[in-house]
Amino acid sequence: MEHHFTQLDDGASADVKPPSNFGAAVATVLLALLLQIFWRCCRSIYRNHVKKYKFSNMDRSIIAAVEKILKYTFEDKRLLKEALTHSSCREDMSYERLEFIGDAALGLAVATHFFCSEPRLNPDQLTRLRKQSVSNERLALVAARHKLHRFIRSKGTGPLNDNVRKYVDAVKQGDDHKNLTVRSPDILADIVEALAGAVYLDLNFDLTKLWTIFKDVLMIDEIKVLLEDFGSSEIIGAQDELYGLCGKRKWGKPVYSLVKFERCQYEKIYVFSVEVETDVGVCHHKGDEKLIPRDARNSAAYLLLRYLQQVSII
Repeated sequence: MEHHFTQLDDGASADVKPPSNFGAAVATVLLALLLQIFWRCCRSIYRNHVKKYKFSNMDRSIIAAVEKILKYTFEDKRLLKEALTHSSCREDMSYERLEFIGDAALGLAVATHFFCSEPRLNPDQLTRLRKQSVSNERLALVAARHKLHRFIRSKGTGPLNDNVRKYVDAVKQGDDHKNLTVRSPDILADIVEALAGAVYLDLNFDLTKLWTIFKDVLMIDEIKVLLEDFGSSEIIGAQDELYGLCGKRKWGKPVYSLVKFERCQYEKIYVFSVEVETDVGVCHHKGDEKLIPRDARNSAAYLLLRYLQQVSII
């Protein structure tokens, strides 16, 4: 039997065609897509399972300690880790986003609490009370008292850590942010707000439950003491009352003078006096120390009104 072969010039068989460039490109793209999908699946599994387990296993003592302070057990432990992570730890998500939502949630929770429990306070007083309750100085003091600084995750923040230690030591000695000579580090207030944000998210944005937890963390009994700064409800509107009395009796208008202005560590102190030209001569009185000029003038007006009543001028 004879066999006949036809040899092509390029040495390839006549029945076999070389693959086209288009087909090779499509195959390459599909392979790249499959590899990307596989990588994303692996990363998702790591984040949702392996990493979560790794964190729980490595830092269970920290989790337990912080949850004991908060008196709350997290469903998602990763939120707690994020709330304690400073931006210097670049490989992990920092607390900044949780701080943002926690700041807003705490402010609203405190405002709601005092709005419902103190109906005698006007909007200005409620605003001041809310600011004092969740100010950076107040939250830093709370963090120092609960020793939350021990759990902050940071890298290469030596000077910041030194400031935190100095502040915590000062709190141990003085235990009152109004009398401290060391400035409160912002990171301490940030951590409290971030923890509030973490709890708020873990509770699926339930503000009522958040306040149930954080009213103890913020030491609400001490916050209530701040109400004493407002004095009795009779002082509110004393300027208007004195002005109306002067107009009714055709006396001279009340004249207020700044007697004392003192700048403390985190606030200002004002004392005003007021004098009125009455039918029996000029009467004047000095008010008590207040944090806002309007309140200082109200205090002076109120005390002058009481004096006028005692001497039977009105």
